Amino acid sequence: MRRTHGFTLIEVMLAITLVALIMGMAYGGFRASIRATTSGEERIEETNRLRVTHQFVRRQLSQARSLIIEQPEDMEEGEQIRFEGEAERVRFVAPMPGYLSYGGAYVQEFSLERGEDGLDLVFYFALLNGYLPGDLEDSEGVVLLEGLEDGGFFFMDLDEEDQTPYWADFWEETARLPLAVGLNIDMGRIDGLNWPELVTPVMVDSGGAGTGARGEVRRGVELLGGRRRAPRARQ
Repeated sequence: MRRTHGFTLIEVMLAITLVALIMGMAYGGFRASIRATTSGEERIEETNRLRVTHQFVRRQLSQARSLIIEQPEDMEEGEQIRFEGEAERVRFVAPMPGYLSYGGAYVQEFSLERGEDGLDLVFYFALLNGYLPGDLEDSEGVVLLEGLEDGGFFFMDLDEEDQTPYWADFWEETARLPLAVGLNIDMGRIDGLNWPELVTPVMVDSGGAGTGARGEVRRGVELLGGRRRAPRARQ
């Protein structure tokens, strides 16, 4: 009588082990593909957010208006504040995009502030009509970018003597607007995601230099040369 041969215990264990290995490899490949897809989607989202923020900051700065923000009581007549600029913040008046505006000009501020994971780029705004000192500070800021390594604003003006352009990290002439404003940001990323250097002419200047002086903006941009390191924002 012919004996029927079955699988030995060792053969069964080997088969189970092989199946487990194959399933583990398949699951690992599946997880890797999900991670790659998720990472790609996150990178696209971050890139789009960076692009939109860059365009928004450039647009708002370029449309700054020579309108009075406030006139402190201790200032003499004619010394109104129309523009404030430091390495870590810039305050000005400009129109808002139609989808964000309720009509009229707005007092606006871009500020580099210390956050949980580094610097945050925060945007504040308040209607100019009826604006009082402190209104902007009381408004709720909108975080545009977060977790930045370093950053700073800089401003272009003309030398009073020879009318040559120069850049400064602090704007002293608060009664008038600079010829141009720049913003450098070091994102501190190792994946190649970088902030394109932003330098934009201001649409209106009240310094009385006329449109001829605005032709110096290009020369001023050339003076930046290899300037890529931003002034460090205040801790």
